[in-house]
Amino acid sequence: GEDFEPSSDDEVSDEQTLTHSHSCILLSTSSPPPSFGPGPLLLAYAVPSSIETEELRDMASDGMPRRDEVITVRRISGTLGEIELGGDALLDLTVGDALEKAMNEQPTTVTKSSSLGVMSDQGPCPVLYFSGVTNQEMMETYNIMASEVYQETQGVHWPACAKVVEPALKKSLRQVLTEISGDHADAMRMRREDAEGQEQ
Repeated sequence: GEDFEPSSDDEVSDEQTLTHSHSCILLSTSSPPPSFGPGPLLLAYAVPSSIETEELRDMASDGMPRRDEVITVRRISGTLGEIELGGDALLDLTVGDALEKAMNEQPTTVTKSSSLGVMSDQGPCPVLYFSGVTNQEMMETYNIMASEVYQETQGVHWPACAKVVEPALKKSLRQVLTEISGDHADAMRMRREDAEGQEQ
């Protein structure tokens, strides 16, 4: 009977590797793909106009050195709270449509709107909204841009940063940017209060 045992052991271990590799496959389908959405694309909302679009594009390519293709940077201006005349048309599209449009737009239409993005002291919180990039690319690009935005807003704003996820595609871009900047403002306020609490 000894000849029989090793082969049954083999069967068991085969089965284990099968179920194991199977569970890996399941995991990979349920977790979001490393990069989601059209791209590489950055929607730069309320980024001070003193930082030129070309500069943003250079910073993005520094943050994503492995990409050969040009990273699309689309500035968005306007206030999020109320729908205004002359506000950015992208804000009232769904995120899915806005991303497609930004990817396919001719760059010439962008320069007009960027000059509107004049920051008041407590102007809207800048948002860097990424599509079609990995988490690492997003964070490295954000780290480069954030300090620049902070300096250009005279230390008022650290920009918020987010990556497109599937549930956002059906919401309006205005709503999503409002949510991102609202969450970010809360987080920054808490961080400030923590810092003040420690000083006393």
